[in-house]
Amino acid sequence: MRGIAGAIVSHLLAAVGVAFAVASLAFVAVQMAPGDIAFRVAEARYGERISLQTVDQARQITGLDQPVILQYGRWVGSVFTGQLGRSMISGREVTPEVWHSFQTTVSIAIIGVSIALFLSLLIGFAAGVRRGSIVDRGFLAVSAVLSSVPSFLLGIILITIFAIGLRWLPAAGNNLPGYAILPSCTLALALLPELSRVVRNAVVQAMQDFYPTYGRIKGQSWLRIIFSHALRPTLVPVIAYCGPLVAHTIGGLVVIDVLFNLDGLGTRLIDSVLAADIPMAMGAGLLIGISVVAINGLSDIAVRLLDPRLYVAGQQP
Repeated sequence: MRGIAGAIVSHLLAAVGVAFAVASLAFVAVQMAPGDIAFRVAEARYGERISLQTVDQARQITGLDQPVILQYGRWVGSVFTGQLGRSMISGREVTPEVWHSFQTTVSIAIIGVSIALFLSLLIGFAAGVRRGSIVDRGFLAVSAVLSSVPSFLLGIILITIFAIGLRWLPAAGNNLPGYAILPSCTLALALLPELSRVVRNAVVQAMQDFYPTYGRIKGQSWLRIIFSHALRPTLVPVIAYCGPLVAHTIGGLVVIDVLFNLDGLGTRLIDSVLAADIPMAMGAGLLIGISVVAINGLSDIAVRLLDPRLYVAGQQP
């Protein structure tokens, strides 16, 4: 178990580094934006009642009159006390605001990844078991086309069909029943081509091993061969690839959040950067960084559990 313990410790250390790196990039993005940050904060706070006096007031209230390094250091200190500060715009605590957005993003991600993983296993096994068949060639052609379609276009197609045309599902927002279906399906369709190809290639490799071949010689059914001999070795590369793929797709969730008008981390990050809400932008960036490392870490540990040979020092999944 020392291999798993070491992996957990290394991923925890990586989570801290990546989270602070993403949060720092959000801080730099706000600082490098053109214009006076205090003016943008005052404009968001007071609207048409903005004046030089309200701008100076916003500068003092939010601490923007202090040096940049002190602003960053104050935020880092608040993180170590378990607080992410207050929004410069609304004055509310950042932690519950970004946590609410995080829950929305996680719910969409879990449903979308689950759909993509389930369908990719079905399609990949169907194509890999019958390599070179019409099913296999058709799958490769369809996956090549689908992988070239951007996620926002997939979302627009789903909205046009199921929200505008059939009126079965809501097109946007996260207050109506069934709001998560279209965003989750959009994410699943974006993940499906690459994930299905990984499954198909892993199945082809697994079916060439000794035990599936021996099972076919003995006359075992395809289902028994798949579940007894091919499933576990197939899952190792699939899960190993699924972690980085899903982590990379978190960037695509920003597009899905905006397209479906969801109050997710992507929308929260973009809105806070545009409004120069530094604590909110850094809080959203912090959670995004932690999420990326957590997904990679979970996939790494799952692969190590599926293949005990990876406990050997120096081996990587």
